[in-house]
Amino acid sequence: MSELKRCTLEQAIAYTPHDPVRPNIPANWRVSGANEMYYTNGSWGEIDKPNAVLCMANLIAIPKDEGELMGLKFGDIAIFYTVWSNVKGAGRDIIFKVWDMLKARKTNRRYVTLSPKTEMAMKFHLSNGAKLISTNDTTYNFEYGAPTLTEIRGGM
Repeated sequence: MSELKRCTLEQAIAYTPHDPVRPNIPANWRVSGANEMYYTNGSWGEIDKPNAVLCMANLIAIPKDEGELMGLKFGDIAIFYTVWSNVKGAGRDIIFKVWDMLKARKTNRRYVTLSPKTEMAMKFHLSNGAKLISTNDTTYNFEYGAPTLTEIRGGM
């Protein structure tokens, strides 16, 4: 089983060029302030070949694009803005490992994605239990742990 680890600036610099979703977000921003970057590694533990990488920001609101992502102030909404994997199943694995870690930390009240507006992102997040909460010009926002309308109304 792969271990979840927080990235150092050196690792962020090494991993960022391989980000297929948001390679233009600077490595130093990904690990500064309340921004966080995690990876899982295989048994070899090579710096240049993680099983999966996830980047997130803790913000006061839900961004609709990269400009808002990088411009909003820090807060208690966890925004997962990029995830990629080099091993089948590792993307799903890292999302749930980070989500579990954050829930145990009890510092975030919501867990939301800033996902590219693609069919692949739609299928991935919906098949992993997230709810689509917003459709934007170039992105989707999905929420993990969001109650359904039935749950909100108290029904089964």
